[in-house]
Amino acid sequence: MYDLIVIGDDLSSHIAAAAASSKGIKTALVSENGLAGSCIIGDLVFDIDMTPFSGLREDQIFFSLLKDLGISPEINLLNPSFQIILPENRLDFFNDKEALIKEFMREFPDLAQDITSFYDVLEKNSHAAEKWLYSHPLIQPKHFRDYMDYIKLTPYLIKNKLINNKLKRLASRNICFQKIMEAQNALLSFRTNHHTSFFANFLYCAALRGIYNYSLGNQSLFDALIKKIEMSEGLYLKNHEVVSVKKGNIIEITYVDKNGTASNLEADHLIVSTKWQNMRLILGRKKHFGLGDFIRPTEISKYPFTIHLGIKPTCIPEKMARHVAVVSDIRKDIYDDNLIILESVTCQSEKTDSSPKIPLSATIFLPDKEDIWSNDNLHQTANSIIERLEFFLPFLKENIEYLDIEESILVSKKQRNVVNPKYQIRNALTTGFAAKNNKTRFSNIYLTGASLLSDAGFEGEIISGINAANCISIKRK
Repeated sequence: MYDLIVIGDDLSSHIAAAAASSKGIKTALVSENGLAGSCIIGDLVFDIDMTPFSGLREDQIFFSLLKDLGISPEINLLNPSFQIILPENRLDFFNDKEALIKEFMREFPDLAQDITSFYDVLEKNSHAAEKWLYSHPLIQPKHFRDYMDYIKLTPYLIKNKLINNKLKRLASRNICFQKIMEAQNALLSFRTNHHTSFFANFLYCAALRGIYNYSLGNQSLFDALIKKIEMSEGLYLKNHEVVSVKKGNIIEITYVDKNGTASNLEADHLIVSTKWQNMRLILGRKKHFGLGDFIRPTEISKYPFTIHLGIKPTCIPEKMARHVAVVSDIRKDIYDDNLIILESVTCQSEKTDSSPKIPLSATIFLPDKEDIWSNDNLHQTANSIIERLEFFLPFLKENIEYLDIEESILVSKKQRNVVNPKYQIRNALTTGFAAKNNKTRFSNIYLTGASLLSDAGFEGEIISGINAANCISIKRK
């Protein structure tokens, strides 16, 4: 018998389980696919999720959580944090404001007079959004005091309207600037309709707040969280499929292992990832967990599709950042087969010319339609990605040492429980925020996942896991 069962493969589920374990809550984490932070294709290790990590500076929330869990992350501050490449432009997003503004002025001299004032307001709004996020982790106000605090945000909300208007004017003057900002949003945000949100300021300043990578890969983070669960008398199960959930005062789940052997787990509470593909086991015939979800449903707009390459080190430009967003055509919509997100080992300490091959992942976002995700179409899409990368990596084809498209297709289909798709969600009329609660209509079942706090990007996924664990902790007092 456990106090809590968590079902989920994603980072938010692992955070929720580890945070609950640290509070003395006996927890079982069921990770159905067991993909966690990385996958091995050929003899190369790839990170599953290409989302840049933020919130790891010593005064930020992700770092504070890991410190509370007794986890000492081996991380590197990336500078530049990421790059955005257009056919005629390359912008390095440095973590120093002055250097970043100079980079914008170099690429867009016609906008030079406006860039500094634009980023001054953007940074102030980002600080206000960050302060709100950390002091109000549910984002949406819940109590009278929260609404009084929200009123104090009014000057920044007004500035957000002004900065959105200024962004439109700058974009109308230079379409390349527009695509740079759209690509930045596509790289960092989990929403396709995020650019007017107050928290867009927070994401636009992600480079200034700091982007990090794990020295030993993302899997080291997941391994540390799993270790925390197991050291607290918890249970970690991977590659076990949940086939039934019995709701009531006691939650009972039935799962089967890869040999088809069925077993049961019981607990007082259940936390489920919003990415879990078998949510019907809880919802039954209903489609929503409550009225709020019915009024403002979260819809998945695009799923990521990734091809995994092993390439010669000489193919990688010397100054290429670890995370790169490549836009092929400035005249097309960013999601109209027009964006490729690259993640590669690019630090000089991590690659040598003598290395036989290094991993390079290339990700695009596709609608969730059966014909688009057919194997034949995905093979064509994979070849199209390589063709479109030719203007950025002109010698890519002859430097590919390893490519298994079929394996990449299998991994991309399995990783839906792990990586974040692109969501569409309407903002609340009262606040203009898009956040949702961890609670459901069931008194002992809670949710976790980036979609609940999609306004906050990557850090929203972390905070959602913390919030879910806190729900259980408060319930047990």
